[in-house]
Amino acid sequence: MPDKKTDRRTLKTRRAIYEGLAELLAEKSLKNITVQELSDKIDIHRVTFYKHFKDIYDVYEQLEQGILNGLEQLIIEYGEKPPFAFYPEMFRYIEDHPKIFKMIFSPHNTGFIYTKLLELVEKLTLKIWKERFGIDTGDPMTEQVILFHSNGCLALIANWVMSDYAKPKEFVVKTISALDDNTVKFMQNRKK
Repeated sequence: MPDKKTDRRTLKTRRAIYEGLAELLAEKSLKNITVQELSDKIDIHRVTFYKHFKDIYDVYEQLEQGILNGLEQLIIEYGEKPPFAFYPEMFRYIEDHPKIFKMIFSPHNTGFIYTKLLELVEKLTLKIWKERFGIDTGDPMTEQVILFHSNGCLALIANWVMSDYAKPKEFVVKTISALDDNTVKFMQNRKK
């Protein structure tokens, strides 16, 4: 019998559960979602749900951890590159997970995943900038610039996602890359 983690049907079912929960979380809060409602939404039996997860909170925790791990790997892999090379990869990742990002930025979400995402971006930005620019991590100006950078980038991404991708991706990538490039230049000039 194939390993549960590599079985294609298992992966397909788990992805459907994650995406179904993400869709529901874009409409309502986690505490108001039932296993039956999720099962009905994605057309599986409750027994199938319980073969994969303990409860709705288990799905949410695994979904959250998976998306944060994926973003962390992406930022570590591409974060050292210039903004014009990094952001196309970031936006491709978002396009590959549209329901999940809609859930992340939804006003109905608990906010925990957004907060964790923001903290992840801040932490990795600090790490990358420390390596690239040799910045003083205790400098209050550095802290403020990282807050500005992280919140600004996520705000532009959230606006794009929540507008149902109304603006062309290329326009948003170009805008966020230019703004980020200016922030990087600011940090480089501070080091001099």
